[in-house]
Amino acid sequence: MKTQLLKGIALASLVTVMATPIYAQTADSSNQAAEQPVSEEAGYGVAAALASVFYIPAKVTYAGLGLLTGGLGYVLTGGRTDVANNIIYPAIGGHYVVTPNHLKGTEPIYFVGAPPPVEIETGPRADAAPSTTTATR
Repeated sequence: MKTQLLKGIALASLVTVMATPIYAQTADSSNQAAEQPVSEEAGYGVAAALASVFYIPAKVTYAGLGLLTGGLGYVLTGGRTDVANNIIYPAIGGHYVVTPNHLKGTEPIYFVGAPPPVEIETGPRADAAPSTTTATR
């Protein structure tokens, strides 16, 4: 029991330390430093790391299951990529880590990603009116 607790604390500390440089590079330091004290920023960083400990496995599991389901959909529909893409794109899209900005509410967090881009068909449309040209002899 003690070993598991120490492993959990070590993992949370590692995630916090690893996420700090990423956040430091993306933060707008000119305005945020004057607005929030360091203790509040540290609190958001620790809370984001702890939230990510639970969020990351859930998101990775969701993405993995989406990949499997998309592959199964591809096989069962006889190779239709549109069916597979409509399952896979939302599953693997979205955010994989919770950041302090997500917790503050300045950025939305997306668990499910955007749908695949719509492909534009270049051939004749099926619902287009047939041409009325006739051949004469």
